[in-house]
Amino acid sequence: MNEKSLQNLTLATWAASVWEREVRGVPLQGQEAALAHCMRQHPEWRNFWNSLGTNIEETPRATNILVHIYNDAAVKLQLDRNDPPEIQSLYQSMRGKGFSDKDALHALAFVMQELTWNAKTTGEAFDTKQYIERAKRYVETALQHPEIVCSFKPQSV
Repeated sequence: MNEKSLQNLTLATWAASVWEREVRGVPLQGQEAALAHCMRQHPEWRNFWNSLGTNIEETPRATNILVHIYNDAAVKLQLDRNDPPEIQSLYQSMRGKGFSDKDALHALAFVMQELTWNAKTTGEAFDTKQYIERAKRYVETALQHPEIVCSFKPQSV
């Protein structure tokens, strides 16, 4: 990518590019494959994905959807790379207890989003150790009370 392309890149334009290639069946790797996987897990937002290539209005709802899918994809990439391995272990423990791929991923993404927001608002770096510890506590709670994960299901656009 050239510098001008990078300057104009936003999460929406990147997601639009990934979605367009995913729909065409172009093989994706790494972050793009993780994003496409997570986009596919949200069929309720398919019209939104399809409209990303147009001049979509930047609304709080659109931003929330993009942040949501970005966090899902960040966790999916961690799982694909087994880095950190503790996140893979927590994900597998949820899957082993009957949680769907999407719900297990959402549980971990919820923790990531919380800590990312915390780091942004305090100006501190993202703390991976704290992320792992909070994810462990959250997953333990989710395993005892599965309804908390289901309560974070996204709304349709």
